[in-house]
Amino acid sequence: MEVTLLACRILLVRHGRTGWNASFRYQGRTDVPCDEEGMKQVELTVRRIVRWEPTGIYSSPLVRARCLGEALAEAGSSDLRVDPRLTELDFGRWEGLTVREIEERYGEEYRLWRQDPFGRTPPGGEDLASITGRLEDFVESSGILGEERAVLVSHGYALRVLMGVLLKVRDLKVFWHLRVDNCSISAVDVYGDFRMLCFTNDRHHLMGYPDSPLGE
Repeated sequence: MEVTLLACRILLVRHGRTGWNASFRYQGRTDVPCDEEGMKQVELTVRRIVRWEPTGIYSSPLVRARCLGEALAEAGSSDLRVDPRLTELDFGRWEGLTVREIEERYGEEYRLWRQDPFGRTPPGGEDLASITGRLEDFVESSGILGEERAVLVSHGYALRVLMGVLLKVRDLKVFWHLRVDNCSISAVDVYGDFRMLCFTNDRHHLMGYPDSPLGE
């Protein structure tokens, strides 16, 4: 029996906490920086990932994600590649509003979106076909599948879609049920054409175990 060795492990990392995260305010494309707690999370996340010695680091251009990518590149030996295809979903008219404000102004529309966030579009925002298309293009043309140990720094909604794209899942709805906390790490293993979700929402580095291994 032929055994296919692991060709690539891809770490999917969400950015650190922002003040808007703390107040349950939708960010999307709005360029909100990490708050003080978020920068502490970034420091612990970088400490853990750099020990894994990534061969490629890719980041969304939004500052809350890019600051983690830049810190990781400075601490390691791999350059940072900023790619706009990794940016967050555009939440349109919901950006800058808290969950309560959205519920008050867009009650039924928001309720239906929460029931089917991959089947409906925020008013004035980006639809699923658009974000899926740009992330598929990123996977196919960025070179990550040629890396041995790749790190992608992005955002909550985008990372859920990206997991589905990497795993070649047609119905993305299941990925809305995956928790993706700030500075959490998820991993997809690539064995040629076969992909496997290895783990999700790993936060050991934020819970007093910053040196927990990330290897195979």
